[in-house]
Amino acid sequence: MATKQLLQILLKSREGIQSGAIKVKDIVTEYLTSTGAKTISPDERYTINKEFSELAPSNVVGDIFGDFQGLQKDAGDVVTDTPFTNKIRQQNPGVEIRGDETFGELTEKLGKPKDQGLGSLYPKGGLSEEIKRDDLAGFMRAMRKAGIKNEDVMDVAKITDVAEGKRAATTLARAADMGADTKIKQEFLSDLDEKVMNNGPRYFQEEFQGYDSYGELIQNESSRIRNAVVDDLEALGVDEQKLTNILTYSNDVAKKNPYQPEAFIESIKQELEMNNIKYDMSFWENYISKILELSAKPATRFAGGGLV
Repeated sequence: MATKQLLQILLKSREGIQSGAIKVKDIVTEYLTSTGAKTISPDERYTINKEFSELAPSNVVGDIFGDFQGLQKDAGDVVTDTPFTNKIRQQNPGVEIRGDETFGELTEKLGKPKDQGLGSLYPKGGLSEEIKRDDLAGFMRAMRKAGIKNEDVMDVAKITDVAEGKRAATTLARAADMGADTKIKQEFLSDLDEKVMNNGPRYFQEEFQGYDSYGELIQNESSRIRNAVVDDLEALGVDEQKLTNILTYSNDVAKKNPYQPEAFIESIKQELEMNNIKYDMSFWENYISKILELSAKPATRFAGGGLV
């Protein structure tokens, strides 16, 4: 019943396709995973492509087709009499298929999906046997609400171990909270989280994460951030001269304000705005704020004298 499952998946995904949240690869992944198929046929590709051409936002259609581009036969709403509809007839002998039904008519004839969706991503013995589908759907909604991208949500959905899936979701939510939207930012965050997990307050407040002094720590972290920003911008395709200007200016600001990392971060934000470069600096603001917070020693309870 693989063909019927494809139609059901497309039907339940219509809202996501219309909003642009669900991409072609999401449909293909769910279809292959839920059916156990190794590949999809040209007719199945045509059906997927046709549905996206009709529903997906016009500004993203070119991006979502990928290797499906050019496979659609027309832009109409009629499912023509093809080997695909012949296959549907074979799989549903009790249903009259004319061959010229609209997509909506066809899905109505074959029946709307029941108990299908994210739960179907899990193979027998995986998450679907350990938690209820309602719980799973709520888990997915919570991840999306936390700002986790749809493709990352779908990747987590493929993890069959409950504990591992929750850890992966937590990591993604943490990255979303901190604004870690590039690989470099995520590496910085992962390194910091590992230090927090493996070390106590003394490591940050007295040992300065292995540096000789608080000042050396701040200057080193500031330098690492500036170089990381340049690496990120280079990956975005910013030209070398602009990169040099940004790094030179931010280094100069940092030199004049060695213990105020906020100053060079603000200078980079200004340079990005002046050069119309779209790059979010919020992670670096959050990151350095966390470093300062971890390194601050707690106030002495009796510093003012007397009793509390």
